[in-house]
Amino acid sequence: MIRDLLERLPGAQERLRGLDVILGAGVLLVLTAVILTLPGKFVLGGILAIIAGVYFFTNPRVSLFAIFFIRIIIDLFWWVGGEGGLNLLEAFGGGVAALAAVMFYLELRRVQRVPGFFPLMSYLAILVIAALRSGSGRDAAEILAKYVSPLLLMFLISTMMDREADRRTLVLIITVAGLCSLTLSAYHLLNGQQHEHLRQGYYRLVGGYKNLHNHALFLLTLNTLLFFWAMSTRGVWRALAGGALLIGLVCMYYTYVRTALTGFAVFTLVYLLMERRYGLVGLAALAGVVLLATNADMQDRFSDLLLVTSEDVDNKRTLGSGRFGIWTSSMAEFLKQSPADQLFGLGLGGHYEMTDSYANMFRSTEKSENLDSHNDYLGLLYQLGPIATLSYIAVQVQVFVQGFFVHRRALSPWSRRFGAFMVALCSVTVITNFLSNSYIQRVTVAWLFWGLVGVLFAIAINERRRLALEGRPEVVKLV
Repeated sequence: MIRDLLERLPGAQERLRGLDVILGAGVLLVLTAVILTLPGKFVLGGILAIIAGVYFFTNPRVSLFAIFFIRIIIDLFWWVGGEGGLNLLEAFGGGVAALAAVMFYLELRRVQRVPGFFPLMSYLAILVIAALRSGSGRDAAEILAKYVSPLLLMFLISTMMDREADRRTLVLIITVAGLCSLTLSAYHLLNGQQHEHLRQGYYRLVGGYKNLHNHALFLLTLNTLLFFWAMSTRGVWRALAGGALLIGLVCMYYTYVRTALTGFAVFTLVYLLMERRYGLVGLAALAGVVLLATNADMQDRFSDLLLVTSEDVDNKRTLGSGRFGIWTSSMAEFLKQSPADQLFGLGLGGHYEMTDSYANMFRSTEKSENLDSHNDYLGLLYQLGPIATLSYIAVQVQVFVQGFFVHRRALSPWSRRFGAFMVALCSVTVITNFLSNSYIQRVTVAWLFWGLVGVLFAIAINERRRLALEGRPEVVKLV
C-alpha cells in the first residue's frame, strides 16, 4: 500500500528503482559477510533453508507431502547431533513451525472456517503467554514449537487439501514412510535386539529409536493406518496391508508398552463398531481374552491394575509404574499454587516442578533429570492452566463431531471409512494422553495425528459446502 502511494508521486519511479538497488546491494553485502565469516556447514544450511522456505510458499501442497515424509524418516536420525545442543529433529521441527506460522497468518481468512478454530486460538494465546513466563528461554522455545507445529499443520492441511486425491495421497505417504520405520524395527527384531535392552524386568524392542515409548507409539499409529488400509482396500493391496499389520503388531508386542497395546485394542473396538462389523468385534474381543488368559507376560504387565482396590497407600502409589503416585502428588502440589498460576499455569516446563515432590522420594542425590507427569492433560494443566487445557480438549471433541458427520454424510466410500477411522484414532489419543505423555509431548506422533485430523476437517469442509449447494442447510447446521 505504501509503495503504491509513493509510485503516484512525481519522479517516484526513479527514486524507487534507486532504493531497490541500494537495498539489494545492502542485502548482497550482508550475505557476503555472512558467507565469509560463518563455517561452511552453517552457510550450506542457511542456503538450503532459504530454498526450502521459498519452495514451501510457492508449492505448499507438495511441501506438506514432503514435510510429513521427512519428519517420519528424520525421527530415526536421533543420533545426529548439532551445534549448541540443537539436533536435527529440533532444527527441522522449529523450521517447519516457523514456516507454518507464516502461512497460517497469510491464510487466516480461509483458516477461520476450520472446525475448532476459536477454541484453538485461546489455546495458542495462552501458550504464547506461558512461553514468555517460562524460566528457560531455550526450553520454552522447544516446547512451544513442539506444541504449536502439529496444530498449525492441521489447519494448513484442512484448507489446502481440497481434492480427495490429495487427501488420499497424504495418508498414503504417511503410511509408506511409516513402513520404512517398520522395516527397521523388523530388522532389529530378527537381529535379536529385544534380548539386549532390559527395561523394568523385560527385554524390549527399541527398533531404530532411542526412546522405547516413541517406538511403541509410532507403531501404534502406523498399525491403525495399516488396519484402515486393510479394511478399505481389496485383493493384493489388502493382503499387503494385512501382512504389514501383522509384522507391526508383533514388533509392538515386543515393546511391552501397555499404553500402545491398550490404544490398539481401543482403536480396533471403536473402528469395527463404527463400521458395524459386529462379527469381527466378537472375534477381536475373543482374541484379546485368549491372549490375556494364555500369555504370562501380558498377565504380569497388566497385573498392577488389581492395585486399584488396594487400601495400602504405598502399594497404590506404584499403580501403573508409579503413575497414580505421580498424578496425586503433582495435583496436590498444583493446588498449592497461587490462583493466577492455577488459572494460567506455571509456564512452559512448569509441570516438572509439580512432579519434583514425587521424584524426590526416589532420588539419592541432587536433581539430575526431570520427571514427566505421565499424563498429557495434566502436563497441559500444570503449564497452561484449565482454560487452555479445555480449549485443547474442545478441538479433540470436534474431531469426534466431524468424524461422525463425515462417516454419515460423505459421498465417497473412502471418506466415510476415514471418518470412522478418525473417530477410532481420536479415541486412542484421548486414552493414551490420559495414560501417558503421548500425542502432545511426542512430536512425531502428534504431527501424524493432527495431520490426519487436517485431512478429516478438509473432507468435512468440502461435504458441508456440497450440502449447502444442494440446498440442505439444516444438515450443515448440525455440525
